Amino acid sequence: MRKNIFTKIAAVAAATVLAVTALPALVSYTHAADDEYSYVYAGLTWQEYWANEGVYNAGDVTTSDEKDTHGEYDKGAFDTVTRATTNHGLHRGSYQCMATIDTEDGKKYELAGWSSDGKQMILTDGTQLSYSKGTITNADGTTSKLSSYEVTGIKYVPVKVKTSDLADFEQHYRVVKNGEKLYGGYGENALKAYEYTADVNADTNGLKTAVKNADGTYSFSARQTGSGKSFAEQDISVAANITPTVKDATGSYGEFLRVDINGDGYGALGAMMQAVKWTYYGNDATRINAVATYGTKFAADNWMHKSMGIQLGLTDSARCQLPAGYDGTGYWSLTVYALGYTDTTIDFEATDANIVKVKAPVSDTSKLSAAIAAADALNEADYTAESWAAMKLEYEEAVDALAVAEYQADVDEATEHLTAAINALVKVDAGTSSGSEESGNTTDAGTSDTSVSDVKTGDSNNMMAYIAAAVLALTAGVAVTGRRKIKDIR
Repeated sequence: MRKNIFTKIAAVAAATVLAVTALPALVSYTHAADDEYSYVYAGLTWQEYWANEGVYNAGDVTTSDEKDTHGEYDKGAFDTVTRATTNHGLHRGSYQCMATIDTEDGKKYELAGWSSDGKQMILTDGTQLSYSKGTITNADGTTSKLSSYEVTGIKYVPVKVKTSDLADFEQHYRVVKNGEKLYGGYGENALKAYEYTADVNADTNGLKTAVKNADGTYSFSARQTGSGKSFAEQDISVAANITPTVKDATGSYGEFLRVDINGDGYGALGAMMQAVKWTYYGNDATRINAVATYGTKFAADNWMHKSMGIQLGLTDSARCQLPAGYDGTGYWSLTVYALGYTDTTIDFEATDANIVKVKAPVSDTSKLSAAIAAADALNEADYTAESWAAMKLEYEEAVDALAVAEYQADVDEATEHLTAAINALVKVDAGTSSGSEESGNTTDAGTSDTSVSDVKTGDSNNMMAYIAAAVLALTAGVAVTGRRKIKDIR
């Protein structure tokens, strides 16, 4: 069973439903007009956040002995999440989540954010260190290699706390005062890094009240709905230009039900997405009588992709069990909680075609092999460094997926991601994309045709090289001689 400091701390907290974690959280503070309360941004673990929101198993921090399809222990409750990839998961996870890096030499780094290009990691004490594919360059010039990282909760939750308790609160939680900066992520296609000036107030949407318990720990109320500012720079935003789609059943991330959000506005919403609440009404089309409500956590259930939308799912886990007599079909509502946004609620109906029952084993890897061969045939010098680096990330994870994938959905997902990355390559001389990225915003594994004919490789020389490589790949077949831990292909 995977045990870590965050899970152990959270287990103690569960005894009183909620407690302060030994890890400090991110906080921003200002005095209320009546001097009785201060209004703060506090970093909360998922069990702290969900405990009074009426969701299934909210205070549970049970870990799991069973790994999901990506080699992660995501079938537990609100324990921490560790993803195998050192690129996508870590960078995107830190848009709105607390993340801690552990290295092979025993160091621990508390991550607050990134430079705009993603090459400098910013720690919670303000230190900036160089980061490249899991290698950290320390201030003294030595290097440390990432061994794992943990995404532990939401880093900017607006909280109301008694001013008399504030000094103690700051002893347990990280503090970023009003007027200082909140930031996260780095620019990746539709996802943009953000940097705002903290401005929490009594009407900030999602505000929770922190109450100090007799034992010195804190518990947190249900969130309030508000229309006040979150940032000094702008008023509250409303999600626009988004298109939700209930996906056909594939289970490519281990989920049994999935809803994607695409459209031109998904990137802005996705970069600020903190949590998602799912309400299940069974056969009640009026959506009045809920039969179950679930709160999810980042990476296991919530994800945003640089070109393929926000990907939301429910995982068969300790935090999500369907009630007796229900199979997941019927009427649902999901609500996206995002920093600086009004709540975004999507109503949908799930049919039998949307519910994953049995995942199909790998049956055809030819399209993935061909996409990898197409990438191998390209010349790095022909493309901009940024677009090439983005493609190489997808390429490396596609190679891993080809080697160890157990399910066809995993193979299809890797094929689609690599194909989109190849099509998004930007020529150095032309300054235009070598292929449209729009298809990545509307398609998904198991539903799109990601055949090699979809891969646009640029000039005729590259095309000929690609054809030759593809023929060799298809002739040779796929020989798996070893098994490595599969990487999250998101």
